[in-house]
Amino acid sequence: MALLGFIFKIFHEPLVPVAGTVDLAPFLVMVSLLSVGAVFMRLRPAWRRQWLRRIVQSVGLLAFVFGLHPCACMVRDLLRGGAWINYNNVWAFQSMMLVVPVLAFGMAWGRAFCGWVCPIGFVQELVGKLGEPLCREGSSRGVLWVRFVMACSLLLGTLAAYAFIRPHNEPLLQGIPAAYLMVLSILITFSVADRQWEVGLRRVRYASLAFFVGGTILSIHMQAAFCVLFTNDRQYTMLLLLAGVLAAAVILSSAWCRFLCPEGALLSLVTRVSGWRVRLEPSRCTKCNACRQVCPTDAIEAGHVDDSACLACCRCIDACPSGALDVEEAASDQRSSPEPVEPAKAARA
Repeated sequence: MALLGFIFKIFHEPLVPVAGTVDLAPFLVMVSLLSVGAVFMRLRPAWRRQWLRRIVQSVGLLAFVFGLHPCACMVRDLLRGGAWINYNNVWAFQSMMLVVPVLAFGMAWGRAFCGWVCPIGFVQELVGKLGEPLCREGSSRGVLWVRFVMACSLLLGTLAAYAFIRPHNEPLLQGIPAAYLMVLSILITFSVADRQWEVGLRRVRYASLAFFVGGTILSIHMQAAFCVLFTNDRQYTMLLLLAGVLAAAVILSSAWCRFLCPEGALLSLVTRVSGWRVRLEPSRCTKCNACRQVCPTDAIEAGHVDDSACLACCRCIDACPSGALDVEEAASDQRSSPEPVEPAKAARA
């Protein structure tokens, strides 16, 4: 699939041309998919919501990998498009036509793009199903050791593979994908060893974002895990990174999304101002852990939802037997929390 994605692009000419050469179709498809996802998130009752989510994800995969747009490095597009504003607004629009609606919907719905549209997350979810028996809550110590050994094997395998395929030209640039995979393997190793470490290591994604931004500003062609899906970049190191990230998803679900995805890190920052979020009502919670069993990023812990890690996939809502989880307005958190009582009023009472 990776090698055929670019070769067999369905559309080579603009479907909805703007200014002659710019195709408006990717923008329209992205807005449509995000809008449909936002509607499905609010479905009550949640009839077949996960089936509908799979349909939206499948359309996104077909559209952006095989159909319309050659690349989905939105952080890079945002920086390059911003540099063209007021110099060539047509080029600026062409660069930012995907990232602007994603950020706009992120301000309203959090990481809805990650959970409903992103082809990268969709592929990881599908592959990660192979590792679900290993990643279940309450796994035995033996299973944890198996995952630990798999993570160490991924690291050693990456070192061995890169030593074998190491290119003679541009060793630094070509080594970045292998370095990404080595770092990811180390992060998974620590995360499997201790869940609390995994929670703390999620902040590494912001370092990944800063690294990606810095490289783009310095005009270094930064390559992410799934560039090979969107472009004709078929270098061995890119294929190694793609294979490694998919293998990592078996050991730790959505590992790339948790730690190193620059787009995910950017949306994690946007969630601080999002209007709608997944919320857990403690009074209804029976502590059955059904939500934690299905969450792809372990975003639910001790009755709290980590908004920066939540992908807004709504799997936890659909799995909860007591209806303790739902998508609610962020302002409702403030309304539901008791107002602080001033000391003077408390004394008079």
